[in-house]
Amino acid sequence: MLLRDIAIWIVQAVLFGIGIGVAGLTAHLAGPLLAAFFAIDELIPSAIVFLAVAAALGWLGNRFWPADWMHNPLL
Repeated sequence: MLLRDIAIWIVQAVLFGIGIGVAGLTAHLAGPLLAAFFAIDELIPSAIVFLAVAAALGWLGNRFWPADWMHNPLL
């Protein structure tokens, strides 16, 4: 059982490394082109506001939502 868990962790670490490598290579080679195409400099403030609002709503929901959410008929 322990060997299986260790093997799964090793596979996940290798796949994570491959993903980070591919993402870094893609960002290095196509980053400026994609940034100009999607106008990243204009999207960053919108993304910050969106994530801040989403975080605030998540915190409020976590703080004030009833604990028996699994029995909510609306879900």
